[in-house]
Amino acid sequence: MKHRAPRTGPSLLLRLRRCGLAFLVAGVMPLHAAPPGELEAKIKAAYVFHIIKFVEWPNLPADTLHLCVAGSDGVTLLLGDLAGKQIKDRALKVDNDGSFDPSQCQVLYLGRPDRRWPELQAKLRGQAVLTVSDQDGFARGGGIVGLYPEGGKIKLEINPDAARSANLRISAKLLELARTVP
Repeated sequence: MKHRAPRTGPSLLLRLRRCGLAFLVAGVMPLHAAPPGELEAKIKAAYVFHIIKFVEWPNLPADTLHLCVAGSDGVTLLLGDLAGKQIKDRALKVDNDGSFDPSQCQVLYLGRPDRRWPELQAKLRGQAVLTVSDQDGFARGGGIVGLYPEGGKIKLEINPDAARSANLRISAKLLELARTVP
């Protein structure tokens, strides 16, 4: 009879449930389970929505949390569908027409095709805005949260220095599940 080595800690799924991060299980689903791009866009939009729950801002408006969306791809379209949902005891306001003032956003999602990051980054310096994107090297390039594919899954990378510069606190629970980058 084979003996299994004792586990030194709870399984990843159990840890996710304990942390209230069951949404991240979507990130470990194979991307080929739906039409190309469709499932990936849904997973990324779910990540953006749920990541917000694990970030603390110094000052949030009393009634709304403002998500600004730049670019036009499947993810940006799905994020628009989240308008009015409750998050952090506030209604989510989604601005995806591109005419927003980035300093008035609490969250800024840049879609892959959007190339305004250098311009937006300069405008956001010192502002409490959570930046999220699936652009290659986004977190390494000064963004806060990057979404990237690896092994057929969508994963997170977080730039803690960028979060601190924006005066945002990211939950240790979320940091545990992400790759941190300088």
